[in-house]
Amino acid sequence: MSFRHTQILDRARHDGKVTVEGLAMSFDVTLQTIRRDLAELADQGRLVRVHGGAVLPSGLTNIGYEERRRLNDDAKARIGIACAAEVQNGTSIFLGIGTTCEAVARALVHHDGLLVVTNNLNAVPILSANTQCKVIVTGGTLRASDAGLIGAQAAMTAQQFKFDTAIIGCSAMDENGGLYDYDLDEVIVSQAVLASSHATILVADHSKFERKAPARIAELINISTFCTDTDPEFTSLTKLNKLLVAQASA
Repeated sequence: MSFRHTQILDRARHDGKVTVEGLAMSFDVTLQTIRRDLAELADQGRLVRVHGGAVLPSGLTNIGYEERRRLNDDAKARIGIACAAEVQNGTSIFLGIGTTCEAVARALVHHDGLLVVTNNLNAVPILSANTQCKVIVTGGTLRASDAGLIGAQAAMTAQQFKFDTAIIGCSAMDENGGLYDYDLDEVIVSQAVLASSHATILVADHSKFERKAPARIAELINISTFCTDTDPEFTSLTKLNKLLVAQASA
């Protein structure tokens, strides 16, 4: 693999998408050269061609957790701060699995009097820095790939509560407002959480708008607030109660 191919993949992992024009300008090569690069990377299964560029592949399996941590990390930090601003002190929340939920955990470290129930073992050491936060970890089956607790036992724990706010992520969204994930054992937890919460916040960066996953969680109409980093051009947003767009500062 050439040096340019490596740089293209690094950029795709960071931004979620690369464009032909942007890459041609960055590398000072022709559009035809970049199109050929993207075609070769697509043939290798490393990228998927879309109009005007390429995205990371998705479908039946998710990308690696460390790779997801690096993907749109600045955007996830902004989403985490915007989401945490919606959480009132002295309330109960459920915090789900995923790197964006980890960003929310970091933004909650200065909140007072929170009760946090989570199936995200990566969030636990982050939240433990807040001595004013009581953390309850669900049971469940450990998914080693991302330190998430999933399955019926995790769902049963969620059903023992009525949360003020549930914060969940998803792996993919479609233009009709469907929210999707890769693992049915994670989906049943998210569905139990939605049924056990007064309000729900979906946290998802723009890369989820261009990905596909097989297992349906819910629809945007079931969500109280959608917190993201780019204004999505979905007709289904008319079903949404509240949209928060955590854009980068100019």
